[in-house]
Amino acid sequence: MDRTDDQIETMRAGRPQHRNPVQGDTITWLRTGAVTGGEHALLHVEVEPGGEVIAHYHRRFGLRLRVLEGVLRVQVGHVVRDLGTGAEVEVPPEHLFRWKNPAGTPARFVVEVRPAHEGFEKGLVALYGLARDGRTRRDGRPRSLLRTALLIQWTDINLPGIYRWLGPVLRVLAGIARRRGIDRELEDRYCG
Repeated sequence: MDRTDDQIETMRAGRPQHRNPVQGDTITWLRTGAVTGGEHALLHVEVEPGGEVIAHYHRRFGLRLRVLEGVLRVQVGHVVRDLGTGAEVEVPPEHLFRWKNPAGTPARFVVEVRPAHEGFEKGLVALYGLARDGRTRRDGRPRSLLRTALLIQWTDINLPGIYRWLGPVLRVLAGIARRRGIDRELEDRYCG
């Protein structure tokens, strides 16, 4: 992730951008696991003032964030700190994680996903499409419990609290979603 800002901007050119009006951010996949042989994926994020993601964690991969511009408030585990331009933070698997832009100006950062996770790549695009179409709640979760269960399974985005104990139920609901073709519907509508 030692690329310069100019290299990152060159990588962004011509790639699809996905905006999430609920979270107040726009993502661009710079590198996918398909390109790196599954080693890693690289994501560029632009977040407007006040934009944020809710607390969550991943089991199958870790993240490394580097701020390119602005300020990003990041929580890893129970530690919260503000990161300025050039600062980095590691998020190991199983660690609670959230971010927010607390400043009055936009922020930009890159996220390295290691190892790459195809479901995370596809699932984020679908989740951002649902948000753009007004099909998510104010906290960013899909309005449909079946879609929520399916996207949790795809993306390995795990929510703390009661959701942690609902894992077996969510797995069953994700299976129902697949049997009803919701996975194909999301892929065709948002990932195609």
